[in-house]
Amino acid sequence: MNPGRVLFGSVVTAIGAVFLLSSADLVDAGDLIAAWWPVTIVFLGVLHAVSGGRFGGGAIALVIGGACLLGVTTGAFGSDAWRYVWPAALIGIGIWLTLGWGRRLGIRPADDEEVDGMAVLGSARLATRSQSFRKASLTGVLGGVTLDLNEAKPVPGGAEVSVTSILSSVSILVPRGWVVEIRGLPLLGGWDDTTDHTAVGSGSPRLEVQALVVLGGVEVKHAARWR
Repeated sequence: MNPGRVLFGSVVTAIGAVFLLSSADLVDAGDLIAAWWPVTIVFLGVLHAVSGGRFGGGAIALVIGGACLLGVTTGAFGSDAWRYVWPAALIGIGIWLTLGWGRRLGIRPADDEEVDGMAVLGSARLATRSQSFRKASLTGVLGGVTLDLNEAKPVPGGAEVSVTSILSSVSILVPRGWVVEIRGLPLLGGWDDTTDHTAVGSGSPRLEVQALVVLGGVEVKHAARWR
C-alpha cells in the first residue's frame, strides 16, 4: 500500500461523491467541503503513522492539528474560534521548531527486501543493501524522500518502486548498469531518468518505477552515496 496514493485516491473519490450528491440536491457541495476538508489532514496523519509503524511527532501533530481545524470549520468550537486558532498554531510551530521535531530523518541502511518511506513537512532518507530487493513504497507530501539503492540488487525478475509525490521531491539513487523504466500519472508535475543508458546490457538489473506526481517531481539518477 502506498499511503500517498491512498490519500490522493480517497480525496478524489470523496470530492466526486460530494459533487454527485450535490447534483442530486441532497447536499451543498461548497458548504460540506468547507466544513470537512480538515479530515484530509487527520487522514494524512494516520497514514503517516501506519507508514512509520508508530505515532511519531509528525503524525500526532497532523492528527491534532487537523482535529482542531475540524472543530473550527464545523463550528464545534464556536463562532469565535478563529481568533484563537492562529495564536495556537504559532505556539505549536514554535514548540515544533524548539524540540527539533522537524529535523530530517537519519539514514536507515538495512538489508530489507521491501522498503517503505514517507515524509510529511520534512525529509526522509532510506537505504537498503538487500541483494534480493523486491519493492519499495515512497511518499512525499510537502517534503522530500531519497531512496539509495547503490548497494542493492534487484531480484531476477526486476524490482518495483511505487512513488507518490505531492508538492514534494523524490529521488531514487541507483548504480550504473541498471535498466530503469518510469511510468505513471503526472499532474502538473513530472519525472526524469538521468541514469547512464550506455552502461545497460541484456542481463542488466531492472527497476520499474510507478509514479503519481502532483505538483512535484521524481528523479532516478546516479549519485555518490550520501553520508
